[in-house]
Amino acid sequence: MDLARPARLVVALAGCALAVLLDTGSALGQPATTTPSTPISTPPPGSAGTGDEVVQTQWGPLGPADRDFMNRVKQAGLWEKPAGDKGRAKRPDQPKILEACKHLIEGHTLLDNVVNRAGVLLGHTLPTEASDEQKGWLAEMDAASGDEFDAVFANRLRAAHGKVYAYAAQIRAGTKNELIRILSTQAMITVFDHIKVLEDTGRVDFAGLESPQPLAPPPPADSSAAPDATGDQAADATANPTDGVIPTVPEGTRFTRTAEQGVFGENNGVFFGAIAVLALALVGMRFISRSKKSRRKSRSF
Repeated sequence: MDLARPARLVVALAGCALAVLLDTGSALGQPATTTPSTPISTPPPGSAGTGDEVVQTQWGPLGPADRDFMNRVKQAGLWEKPAGDKGRAKRPDQPKILEACKHLIEGHTLLDNVVNRAGVLLGHTLPTEASDEQKGWLAEMDAASGDEFDAVFANRLRAAHGKVYAYAAQIRAGTKNELIRILSTQAMITVFDHIKVLEDTGRVDFAGLESPQPLAPPPPADSSAAPDATGDQAADATANPTDGVIPTVPEGTRFTRTAEQGVFGENNGVFFGAIAVLALALVGMRFISRSKKSRRKSRSF
């Protein structure tokens, strides 16, 4: 009798059993139904509000800073892509300038796609022309040539990108609108890439950039305005430093399942069943191996 076949059979059966158990566990861990995605509707152009108005959208509230940021992202592309075209035309023999131009054109083509889509979904009409200041920078590039062009190109763009990067980070940190968070995240990625390639040209005058300023210190606490916490009030404040606000997580997430039902959520029984099958398979293989050795010894006599 070939004892290798039973051993392989045991391993195969154990593998099948494990696969069934683990697949069952995976199925049990999935929600019974899926939540349908929120339908996307397109509001009419110009419905995103003006001035200090805050408009409620299906992506969250849209305020004046959100609208201003969209405008600035759009206008950045309206002058930086032409700047890239000018660099290509004027400095075809300068690899680092050409690389910066390539990043400018490709990066703002991507950002244009994002901001254009955000404008449509939010009902915000975007500008179609660069600002007067930006047009002036392009005029400076038109008038310059050779090394002078390199200096104007690198420094005008680097200074502008530094301001936009800080503004994008401010918007990303505080906006309440989901689409603006997406846009500001992409803007920070793109702008930082442009900052690096502009600095790689070796023509950025860092002494001419605005120096960063420390954050304003927080206002001092007004101890006279706060009531004196004594007795039960002091005990409550010590016991509950969150002022009654208890952090929570959405029901049904893996965090709540882990906390309430154990390490493997609802699948603890399935997991331990799989371990038991594996242990029995190992014992069976050990038994077959010993039987094979005993049969060989008996034949030797």
